[in-house]
Amino acid sequence: MSEQGNVKLMNKWSMLAMNIGSMIGAGIVTLVGIAMGYTGTSVWFAYGIALLLGFLYNLPFCFVTSAVKLEGGPYTLVNTILGKKIGGIYIVCFFLYLPSIALYCVALNTYIQSLFEGVPDWLTPVATLIFFYVVQLRGIKSLASVQNVMTILLLIGLMMFALMGFSRVEWAAVSPSSPDFMTNGFSGVMKAALLLVFSTYGQYYIAFMSRMCEDPKHDIPFSIIGCVLVLVVVYISVSIVAAGVLPLDVVANQPLTYVAREILPAPLFAFFIIAGPIMALFTTTNGIMIQYAEPLYTAAQNNYFPRTLARHNRYGQPWIAYTLVFLCSFIPIVLGWEISTIAHLLLLVDIGLSVLMMISIWQVPKRYPKAWKNRCFLKGLPDGFFYFACILSFIVQAIIIYNSVTSIDTYIVVATLIVFVIAVFYTLHRLKTVEVTLPDIGVEEE
Repeated sequence: MSEQGNVKLMNKWSMLAMNIGSMIGAGIVTLVGIAMGYTGTSVWFAYGIALLLGFLYNLPFCFVTSAVKLEGGPYTLVNTILGKKIGGIYIVCFFLYLPSIALYCVALNTYIQSLFEGVPDWLTPVATLIFFYVVQLRGIKSLASVQNVMTILLLIGLMMFALMGFSRVEWAAVSPSSPDFMTNGFSGVMKAALLLVFSTYGQYYIAFMSRMCEDPKHDIPFSIIGCVLVLVVVYISVSIVAAGVLPLDVVANQPLTYVAREILPAPLFAFFIIAGPIMALFTTTNGIMIQYAEPLYTAAQNNYFPRTLARHNRYGQPWIAYTLVFLCSFIPIVLGWEISTIAHLLLLVDIGLSVLMMISIWQVPKRYPKAWKNRCFLKGLPDGFFYFACILSFIVQAIIIYNSVTSIDTYIVVATLIVFVIAVFYTLHRLKTVEVTLPDIGVEEE
């Protein structure tokens, strides 16, 4: 690995492992059964639609990240395209993301307690947060090595489930001729797909880690596309086995562990629990903690926050920014929030900030024509294809928003609006009192 100062950088394969691990969460274990309740044994078809929607959502970002360098991820893009005021509002509202890290740590309880009965509810999330906080403070090489090992275990666990389950699948049950296929028509398929899409569209988060990447204009698009391809194989294979081994009335609305216990002998079932759902949550926690810290670090360098937030330790890590993320992760644990409350907060914040991201993406070709012309991804295609991809991405985002907004509790909406108002006043005050700079996007002035 190359070095940038005292920071060792990750190559494209480590970035791919980071993205895969971040994307495959426990959703594949918990959501497939619920999706079968909506659409029957056509859940694999619903997952295919969800994967297509996720790919369309990410496609414009592949173009943009191959043209400009986005240290700090979408924050950098929003700041340089929409201006310092909007960029400031974006990064202050970004703090609302931080408590959502607890979502993955709290979800671990179910699986840890299935192996070790009597473990206190608070112990697993607290121990998980502390472990990955220490891993990340020890530098990029440390966190990349841990993520690589965990991602390999994760893929082994899920593909073991799929491969051992294929021999038990009743293929007629998962075919369109089955009476259990599309049990609620195409509307049921779409309802299932829109549930599953939340495990398919977050690949662009890897751009938050551009600072850690050897060649971000090549490696970020590579990790997004590579992750999509891996997800297609894993999700479709797993969902076929989940739907095709046992009768639908037995597995609908049940977690994947129900089928795993049926097809795997006891030792392999225990391994599956560790390598499947537990590794899925570990890799997601590790990836998300890094990705949430990086925009705060970049914003501190730009003076939106005190410069002390960007202070490094001897491993080149911005330890104060990482500590802030670590402490905010405890908020839901201390307050005893339910998993659904954390998930709804994450959803609302993601919806709002993604709108700013998509508006910024649209303007990149005209704002940076030289960098756009020399981009690394699909360079020979006309700009019209990019704009068409953006329109499709906008449509996917609108579908997700429409499908999700009715499930968000009113008090979460009110709290988010309060934070937005605070963000406006803080940003205006900061711009008046401190010289705020724009982040470097790796292109010459045009």
